[in-house]
Amino acid sequence: MSRTVQIRGDSAVFPGDACVHCLRPSVDTVVLTSVRRRTVRRVNVPMCDECIALRQSKSPAQLQFERIATVVSFLLAWAAGIWTYTSVLSWDAVAHSVAWPWAALLGVLAVEIAFGALYLIVRPWSRHFRSPEIRSVLACVAIRDFDWETTALLFADDEYADRFAQANQVANARQPAEQTVPKV
Repeated sequence: MSRTVQIRGDSAVFPGDACVHCLRPSVDTVVLTSVRRRTVRRVNVPMCDECIALRQSKSPAQLQFERIATVVSFLLAWAAGIWTYTSVLSWDAVAHSVAWPWAALLGVLAVEIAFGALYLIVRPWSRHFRSPEIRSVLACVAIRDFDWETTALLFADDEYADRFAQANQVANARQPAEQTVPKV
């Protein structure tokens, strides 16, 4: 189950500075970032060293997929480059002896474009090969929505979300109420 808690602004008070995932004491924070149009919202979330390391790691299946996909992308890109090179050389308009540098340049350009495009396609696929432990650490808290005045955080653990909501109610109650000053 998951629960959404809404806070004022982007300064959140986390209960006891406990890790959001495993509830162990933490001294480090991870910055969650969410972007909407030109507005960026950042929230510092406490996490222990082990959860931070797990959050930044990759599973063996993910690493193997990325390695194989990179090699296949590179080979496909080279095939596209060689095809471009031979195609340019076979054109009647450039079939003289000075055309091979241009054909080579276009072939290299085709290799770079094809590899870049394949890399941009394959990279998101590798996220499907994350281990369940890494997925749980990444999903323990997220910025669900925000506007100018509030931020909604989505927690995977309901008990932690309740403690977080109570801590932020107390923190918001301590802040002085906004005073409106009449315009002169």
